[in-house]
Amino acid sequence: MAGFVIDPIFNTTQAIWFAALLTFAVAVQIAFSPKRRAIMGGLKFALASAMVATPGIAGVTLVRGAYRLGYLEEGRGFWEANLRSIVWMSGAIFAGQMAVRFLPPMAWLSRDLRDADRAVWSERLGRWMGSAR
Repeated sequence: MAGFVIDPIFNTTQAIWFAALLTFAVAVQIAFSPKRRAIMGGLKFALASAMVATPGIAGVTLVRGAYRLGYLEEGRGFWEANLRSIVWMSGAIFAGQMAVRFLPPMAWLSRDLRDADRAVWSERLGRWMGSAR
């Protein structure tokens, strides 16, 4: 039996799904977050939303799909290929989120998005509690 590490198989279908899901995620953020978009500006908000959503979407569509195909190509069963690819997906999502949070160009955008979110929720909770009129 071969080891845990295999060669992933990337294809264009995975890239298409990645682009479609990322576009959909950013469009939903733009449509349903008008206050954060107003605080940050439209382009900066869209870029920050894309940066924050990328690790999760890439982990599911690109990494998991490629390793799942690699395991299936190696002769593993359906369930084994899916379960083993979950490990690679989880690691990729974790590494991507750490990069987005702590590496400078992406960290600045995610920090600005977090600050805008904090401002919106602080105003909202103040309004609900009756302190801001």
